[in-house]
Amino acid sequence: MTWSDLPVDLLHCISSYLHIVDFLYFSGVCTSWNLAVSNNALLGIHCSPSPWLLLPSDVGEASDTLTFHDLTIQEEEEDGVNIHYRFSSLTDYIFGRRCIGSKDGWLVTLDKMDMQPRIFNPLTKAEISLPSLFTIPEDKEHRIKLDESSEFYYNEIHPNYATDVEIFRDVYFRKIVMSSNDQFGTAVVIYGYIKLLALLRPNDKAWVLGPSDQNNKWVNFEDVYYHEEEHRFYAITHFSAVLAFDLSGQNVEFICPRKYDEDAAYSEIMNYIAFLFGNLIKIEREVEYVDLSKIKGDESMTVKTIRISIFKLLPDAVAWIPIKDLGDFSLFIGCNQTFSLHHTVAPGIRRNCVYFTDHVENMSPDEVTRDAGYFDLHSKSFHYFLDSDSQPNWPPSIWFLPSFS
Repeated sequence: MTWSDLPVDLLHCISSYLHIVDFLYFSGVCTSWNLAVSNNALLGIHCSPSPWLLLPSDVGEASDTLTFHDLTIQEEEEDGVNIHYRFSSLTDYIFGRRCIGSKDGWLVTLDKMDMQPRIFNPLTKAEISLPSLFTIPEDKEHRIKLDESSEFYYNEIHPNYATDVEIFRDVYFRKIVMSSNDQFGTAVVIYGYIKLLALLRPNDKAWVLGPSDQNNKWVNFEDVYYHEEEHRFYAITHFSAVLAFDLSGQNVEFICPRKYDEDAAYSEIMNYIAFLFGNLIKIEREVEYVDLSKIKGDESMTVKTIRISIFKLLPDAVAWIPIKDLGDFSLFIGCNQTFSLHHTVAPGIRRNCVYFTDHVENMSPDEVTRDAGYFDLHSKSFHYFLDSDSQPNWPPSIWFLPSFS
């Protein structure tokens, strides 16, 4: 019997134990093996989720290669990132683009000039283009124009808000969150100087304005989470106001009112939102700016996360209560969609931790960080993956869950 003649049931059994990259190699051995495992998902056979960290490139957006670090692979150096997966010859998919989001096995990329998002699976090379973000309608807080010299975008309502064309994308568009990785889902973008929401619904040819209120109390959105069971989005602002809305941007429900905090107003704090143990939770992340002039001899700065706190919402009291333990779960925050993983699902990750990647107010190739690592809630200690004093981190790192779906 030749390798290509092995029973299909045996191939299914073997493939069910493989790491996702080994599964990729396995399916490429021959046509019969590829056909045998192509229906694994339909048969209920799945590769276990394996969180990867997208690493920066030495040549930035001119790269044709994506390099990842797999957190589930044990290494000799506890906090090293020596284990890499490289996917090359991706010029048509990533050249001149940066990642502005991720969901499951897909990355959301965005170019500088046309502002056209694409969702892309680096394992299968499947790609879906979305309408340009320039189609977001004008409103009383958003009207972006290009000046006569074609060098600056500016806001006619707030003329002091002028941005170099080269960095406009990176300071104006924060994150894209999706309900599904196909043309049948809804995408939400956080955009603008005051961080508003816009939506792209199935079959839409242009983006539409997202929920807000007439008094602008709900601006400065910082994170959006899609609740798959409820089929609606939850969004949180800088001052912890939370609202929910359906896939059409309608049926808006104000979950938690805005709470002004003077410390938050004048500090570098960002909120993330998710659900865990059936509770709505908020992850507060505080960073500090570090002057590298004494180390590097120039005026460069970097950012380092110095505090992470977790709270759950008590709906009846409309109050945020601190959480000290995530049990066997860990959270992943950054430019990606916020998600959680159980230790038994991805055995290589550390339980009761918050994994974080770069995600600051203004990020551009000239003002970037290498702020990626995890915070251990039990020991209350930080562990950093990247050396913040070394080469620039561009494009910014992002969490990614590889998948063939």
